[in-house]
Amino acid sequence: MRRPFLNGLFRPAPFDDCDDPHRAPSAYRGPDMARAWTWRRARQNLIWVYFFGLVFLLLSVPGLTENASPATIVGRVLSLVLIAVAYPFCALMADGSFTARWIFVAGFAAMTVSTALVWGWGFANYGVYVAIVIAALVPWRQSRFAIVGWGLFLVAVWLIGQDIGALFIAVLAVGIGLAMGGGIEGGRITYQLAQSQRRVSTLSVAAERERIGRDLHDILGHSLTAISIKSGLAARLMETDQAAAKAQIAEVESIARQALADVRATASGLTEIRLATELASARSVLLAAGVEAQVPSALPALTDEVSELFGYVVREAVTNVVRHAEAGLCRITVTATEVRVADDGVGRAGARGNRGNGLHGLSDRVAAAGGTLDIDSRPGAGTVITARLATSGTPSTVQVAR
Repeated sequence: MRRPFLNGLFRPAPFDDCDDPHRAPSAYRGPDMARAWTWRRARQNLIWVYFFGLVFLLLSVPGLTENASPATIVGRVLSLVLIAVAYPFCALMADGSFTARWIFVAGFAAMTVSTALVWGWGFANYGVYVAIVIAALVPWRQSRFAIVGWGLFLVAVWLIGQDIGALFIAVLAVGIGLAMGGGIEGGRITYQLAQSQRRVSTLSVAAERERIGRDLHDILGHSLTAISIKSGLAARLMETDQAAAKAQIAEVESIARQALADVRATASGLTEIRLATELASARSVLLAAGVEAQVPSALPALTDEVSELFGYVVREAVTNVVRHAEAGLCRITVTATEVRVADDGVGRAGARGNRGNGLHGLSDRVAAAGGTLDIDSRPGAGTVITARLATSGTPSTVQVAR
């Protein structure tokens, strides 16, 4: 346990987008950051807060001449000047490298301790400044340990020098340092969470666009294919069987109305696809295209989610059969965990790895449900599209209408 503790103490914490290693925890991170080491940048890093903290140095003024020689008085004045200059400099050091900031912290602490040459044990009165410098410049993973360590050092000063003020300053330094460091870390985490929420919102919008695009492809691709097939059939029947032609035209109108309703429902996320409905539609479209359809006469008990998924599989697969297969027969089989659409068409090489937008979107749907989509297509041997869910139990095969 010792090695990880030391690693966490002396090595910088993992940095991310919200925690730049080249800027301190207290550094301003807004979109209008000024150039480092400039007065405007110092103001962005709240240099006025450090100036406000220097007010407490005035408490040392009455003791400048107490039991002191002229040389000691000069030394005390110089020590206050050094602290007054170095402390606000934290606002500029906030943009320094991790190593440079640690060197500054160590130097500031050493300078504070060195004032013991002129203030004696009273140097501990400036211990709060050191704790604040640590919290402002060092990442929380290290600063919390360093602040406590500095507090223990001040406690040792109290024990050795018997100065009760050192004990009070030790408690004050640890309390203020940890409160400041924890507050900065809390703000960083809040900012990081806000950034994450914005990313999630962006990804949600992208996912919704992808869903709408996929659904529109599935719906319009199937519907427009059906309209094209039935319109062509109606045109051929117009001269020989006007009654049949009118029936086909009526079906075209019905399909167009349904497609419009589906598009509206898809845009609002209310579209509902069911396997039974898709099987009936598939039979009608296949027959209109001159393809013999063999579909199940009965279905196993399916949940709404599985029925919807299998419905999308049948819709996309049948659309591809009508468009590309040049088939004479299409057979659809369904079990509790699998739906398969097979045709005896021309097939094509490389179909497994060369999927169009529709099959790619269908594959995403099946994968999201924890299943797999397999496409077996060979030139002259037709195509078999199988969607299989990875569920336990033996699927029950249903009867296929001949």
